[in-house]
Amino acid sequence: MKKIQTILITLLFAGFSTFSYAEGKMGLTITGLDARADGEEMTRGTKQVRGEDIHGIFASFFIEKDLGTMSVGLDINPLDIAKGSVTNVRSGTNGAVVQTNTATVEITDNIGVYGTMDLGDTGAYIKAMVSSHNMEATTDIKNKTTTDTQTNSTYPSERFLGGHISIGVEKDLGDVFIRGEAGLSEYEKVTSKSSSGNTTVEAQIENGIHARISIGRTF
Repeated sequence: MKKIQTILITLLFAGFSTFSYAEGKMGLTITGLDARADGEEMTRGTKQVRGEDIHGIFASFFIEKDLGTMSVGLDINPLDIAKGSVTNVRSGTNGAVVQTNTATVEITDNIGVYGTMDLGDTGAYIKAMVSSHNMEATTDIKNKTTTDTQTNSTYPSERFLGGHISIGVEKDLGDVFIRGEAGLSEYEKVTSKSSSGNTTVEAQIENGIHARISIGRTF
């Protein structure tokens, strides 16, 4: 999927002159996200729940077509937007530590499709975007009796969607423009079962607040 995204970006940049008649725009966006992440693990009837606040900054490319008072666009981030690990210490019946599990999650293959609508002639606009992401997870286990870490379980890659609504302002500087926008993000819950069949995990990013700064060029 990453190779397809890289090829697409290259073609869009190299061949954009053929698209110039369509009032096209393209550029770079920097996004900051402040959200709540909640996770749940169910293993052999035992449930563990964890939540924490997450903060992140990531960049993406965009290309869009101007349709007058509206526009449609594609937002592509070829890099991973998140990679995190969490450690879960398991104890025996006497309370002694018998095993330490470390779960690693990566969010990859990030693509968004969006539309904007002008709010008068002030440069203000409203933007709605649906994004698609891929989650990859593994679990490493370290037993008390050994110092070796082994990958005990893997989880199938799962795609999930996000919804984003923003209010922004665009300022034209000739062929170059800048944008600033802020809004809300929400992502659907992801459920995945381990290769061993013993563990099911659920995760969701919710109650997100995002801010974006974009710089681009009009063709």
